[in-house]
Amino acid sequence: MTHLERFLTVARFETPDYIPIFGFPGAPGMSRGCMKFTHDRLVATGMPEHVGGTYLNYRSSDVDSWYRFWGTTGPIGIDFGLAWGAEGFKTTRRVEDGFETIESESGEVTRQVIDNDITYTMPEFIRYPVRDRDSWEFYRERTAPKEFMSPEDMEERCKKFDDRDMPLCIGAGGAYSLVRGLMGPEAASFAFHDTPELVHDMIQWRLENVRRTVFPLIDRLKPEIVTMGEDLCYNHGMMLSPDHFREFCGSYYQEVCDCARASDVPVVAVDTDGNAMEFTGLAASYGVNAIYPYEVKAGNDLFTLRQQHPRFLLFGWLEKETVNESNEDDIAPEIMKKVPPLLESRGYYPNGDHGIQPPVTYPNLCRFMTILHEVCDNPEGEFPRSR
Repeated sequence: MTHLERFLTVARFETPDYIPIFGFPGAPGMSRGCMKFTHDRLVATGMPEHVGGTYLNYRSSDVDSWYRFWGTTGPIGIDFGLAWGAEGFKTTRRVEDGFETIESESGEVTRQVIDNDITYTMPEFIRYPVRDRDSWEFYRERTAPKEFMSPEDMEERCKKFDDRDMPLCIGAGGAYSLVRGLMGPEAASFAFHDTPELVHDMIQWRLENVRRTVFPLIDRLKPEIVTMGEDLCYNHGMMLSPDHFREFCGSYYQEVCDCARASDVPVVAVDTDGNAMEFTGLAASYGVNAIYPYEVKAGNDLFTLRQQHPRFLLFGWLEKETVNESNEDDIAPEIMKKVPPLLESRGYYPNGDHGIQPPVTYPNLCRFMTILHEVCDNPEGEFPRSR
């Protein structure tokens, strides 16, 4: 089987030749690389230096060498967009007291550790770009694209993806994530109640852009995966009520899912951290059939979700901290209590529940991968099996 055939077999709840260890950019688990400092730690504890996969600004360098060494896989994405030329915002940076402060013409101010693009710790968001109607209209004006690709040029660029042997993934943005990202979670929560017309306007603007710049690509390329990025769940559940989700985000989800369904896309997935137990059923009501990465410490329970949603695709749910230093005794129990029964129910892509952390050790990751590959009957990977 090719990677594409194997991915589709699992997505159809059928049995492939072996189970792939598959992960998405943004929440790669053990499948797609790691941040630079984490990568340095793996090399320092024994991983060969030639293994790539250093993760920077949501992109992995030389991810193919990571795939080969660790016997993992993931989707491919398109390398072009249909719109460009937005004016954008000028920014200024200054370093003081050991931190970097970034100020934007939009009014946004963030404070972060130096070299945060290779470390990634959460910045301190001092001021968000959208605070009211005026700041939203300024943001919308500055981010509006000025040029659009012709259908002929789009067709020419799409041709190289026609004969693919890996699943193709196309992103369709997000509804709640737009509001939260531009206003911050606290102000966004108030906005859903206090200025609903502003929230509707923001999400409608995003939907109109997706209709123009994403739907044509889905229609032409017929990808295997359409994703939305939301991060609308935190450690106790959703950050907005199901009723508010239906009112503000429902039409967005319905249009994305309808577009995907019209193009026979088998997987419509949502990226959200936190506890997604309630959100799973809500998303499924619109046509979403996958969520990732189902973090362990947030209280997700994939056994319960499998009973509630027998045909929903499940990803991740293996505690990432098991590969950290001194946690080696937790690796086998974590995998063996979860993976075999979930594989028995089918429609499950086992992986870590987000990304590898800086305290990882190479021997622990080898142990994790050895056990996971054996359980999955997966023969791939050059890494030394841990016995």
